Amino acid sequence: MSVDAILFKGKQPLRRQGDPLTDPSGQPGDRRLQQHVRAELAAWRGLPGGGGRAGQTVRTRLQRTIDASKPLNGALAEARVARRLLRTGCDIAHELPTPNGRTCDFEVQMGDQRFYLHVKCPRILHVPHPPLPSFLRVIEQIPRPYLVEVAWRSDLDDAQLTDLAMAIRGFVREATIGEEYLHRDHNGRVAGNARIAATVEGEKAVVSVLSYRTKAIERVGRVLERAYNQFMPGGENVILVLTEDGMHDRLVDLALLGTHVERWDRMPRGNRSVAHGRAEDGFWSGAHYERSRAVCWMQLETESPATRLWYRNPEAPGEAVRALIESALGIHGFG
Repeated sequence: MSVDAILFKGKQPLRRQGDPLTDPSGQPGDRRLQQHVRAELAAWRGLPGGGGRAGQTVRTRLQRTIDASKPLNGALAEARVARRLLRTGCDIAHELPTPNGRTCDFEVQMGDQRFYLHVKCPRILHVPHPPLPSFLRVIEQIPRPYLVEVAWRSDLDDAQLTDLAMAIRGFVREATIGEEYLHRDHNGRVAGNARIAATVEGEKAVVSVLSYRTKAIERVGRVLERAYNQFMPGGENVILVLTEDGMHDRLVDLALLGTHVERWDRMPRGNRSVAHGRAEDGFWSGAHYERSRAVCWMQLETESPATRLWYRNPEAPGEAVRALIESALGIHGFG
């Protein structure tokens, strides 16, 4: 089965001071996170009837989590999603048991249409690298005025790092802004990647270490698999991934649709990088996880989060269910 994904991209809000749930080092700020949780609890008081029975369950879980000093991200994500669903006029049920002994986070219904929503909030931390290593200096000698973001696996040996640098150098010589290159080792695993992020002043390339590691893509993939194992049979199931950074939709895109496949072709004007779609390593690749037909990403931010929605193919889910998904999650007019 080939993936024919339809994409909806929400507006990216300006990051306001105090919005991120991480401190400047990228580590979770417990005090700041607790403040967001308390603000969320206060926001629920403004809903008619406190959100009903399902709302009471969500709020109780959130309060118990903060009282017990347990990890807060998951409970905060569910509370914000539940409030969003209720404010768009949906009826919701929380933590429905599935036949395989697991639970579905939400049943969402409006009129005679419904879907099941699975909320996942993976922790994707920024892991700072030491100063730019010497093996990447070769890229800084390329006479192209681009900012090149680079990431690599921490277990690569010297020879593998050299191979990676040479491959990225060739990519940078021919790439344009926005292009991305993923380099694989002899086992087919992603060894590293590079992206042309922007132009810079000067005549030569400037190298910057990416703010996330390649392992984050694999982490998101595992989250999608766990959500799939919680699917409710006989209904439309939607996976919603929430992360703190407004750029993490790229991670979900790669984990869902597969990493980019590129190779070198001899062209009339010399060597250039040619993209050939996606590798077969995505959650939706081939016939993998075929019951999954809709995935959404949302920034874990208070009132106006950045959002992105993927459909696996143009025909399913049907128009009525799509309208409910987009209305319930607050995604309108993007495509």
